[in-house]
Amino acid sequence: MAKISKKKSTKLTSFEVSNISRLLGDKSDDMLGTGHEPITHIPNVDMYSTDAELTIEVEMPGVRKEDVEVLIHRSAVTIKAMKFDCFEEEKVNYVCMERVFGRIYRSVDLPFPVDTAKIKALYKNGILTISIPRIKDKRAATKRVAIESK
Repeated sequence: MAKISKKKSTKLTSFEVSNISRLLGDKSDDMLGTGHEPITHIPNVDMYSTDAELTIEVEMPGVRKEDVEVLIHRSAVTIKAMKFDCFEEEKVNYVCMERVFGRIYRSVDLPFPVDTAKIKALYKNGILTISIPRIKDKRAATKRVAIESK
């Protein structure tokens, strides 16, 4: 008997893509960097931190390194990629096709301040690992303010 995954699918339906476009307005294609091509896959992400850095791991099997783009803007990291199908022959009759090909997009909000100037990304064995050093959040520190009189 075949196993059925209980994990919720991360594929965007055309209805969800149109809702995203509607919510973001006419600028959504520019913001998402998708042009008129729909996003076909949202990759799974693991994110963990130590005292020194934040690490984001993104599953992207079958994607070539040169087809991956990592952007950091304000307090979010955006991963864009293109996954091309591997079949050159046009007269292939698929018996089963479960893999997803097309445009990949994922944006991850950063949970605390990081040093964006020292971000590093490594792509190995289908896993994109992004490491960003943490910086001390000076807004959380308590500081006594002197009160002046005129």
